[in-house]
Amino acid sequence: MKRILQYSLYPIFMLSAWCLMLLGVQSGLNQYLVTIPIIALFGIIALFLEKWMPFEKNWLDGKDWNLDFTYYIINYLIKISAQFSFIWLSAYFTFFKWFPTDIPLWIQVILALIIIDFFLYLVHWQSHKYQWLWKFHAIHHSSERLYFLNGEKRHALHQILEGGPGIIACLIIGVPQPVVVLALAFLAINMMMQHTNLDYKAGILKKFFCVAELHRWHHRADFKDAQVNYGAWLTIWDYIFKTSFDDPKIYTSEGIGEIGMAEEPNFPKSYLKQIAYPFRK
Repeated sequence: MKRILQYSLYPIFMLSAWCLMLLGVQSGLNQYLVTIPIIALFGIIALFLEKWMPFEKNWLDGKDWNLDFTYYIINYLIKISAQFSFIWLSAYFTFFKWFPTDIPLWIQVILALIIIDFFLYLVHWQSHKYQWLWKFHAIHHSSERLYFLNGEKRHALHQILEGGPGIIACLIIGVPQPVVVLALAFLAINMMMQHTNLDYKAGILKKFFCVAELHRWHHRADFKDAQVNYGAWLTIWDYIFKTSFDDPKIYTSEGIGEIGMAEEPNFPKSYLKQIAYPFRK
């Protein structure tokens, strides 16, 4: 019974969020009145699921809750600001009409997700290659445990650097703003499941989607071990650029090991000190 539950959790969680958001917007409700409550609801569900069936019991309690919640709120406000900038720019400037707006909404959202996801992968990958970018991205890796909330733990500037290119690309080709909002909201749900401390199995789905079983390898404490699995939603970019990694034998026999940054054990713990971290010598 537990095994069936483990394999069904990810598809049920993601499909439920997907259907609720699409149905809400298609019924005529404002996209924010739909997506924000659904993200909050699924965050609460993820919280209780982690307590009930944790992947790692030592990750259940930590002193980083307030810090990560602060990151989540601030970075989500940055996303909303970017989306309203999208509306403002669309009203004052003429962009290309290349995006197929006459196809079903769910297909439009998938297309927008693919565009945004590619640029997220690209910036994330490069953030592990260049020191000036890594100093911003290191904040995300400073967490010493993984759970649903720290998927959005990013320096505010890195949030803009990661998310900006995909949103700008969508703006240029004429993606409607509600489609972008839905795409980002669905991505936020997947980020919860990518970082969750829930002991679920994705099965064949981990060949296509960036699930926790894959992403935990990316958060290993040794920097050289973390240079894998950069994807946010789709695994295809990791396959194309040869950055994918998975070893179920190690996963079941030895585990993934320590989480965090072994090279910097004294990483600052407060929000303001972490925001200042990239500018330190």
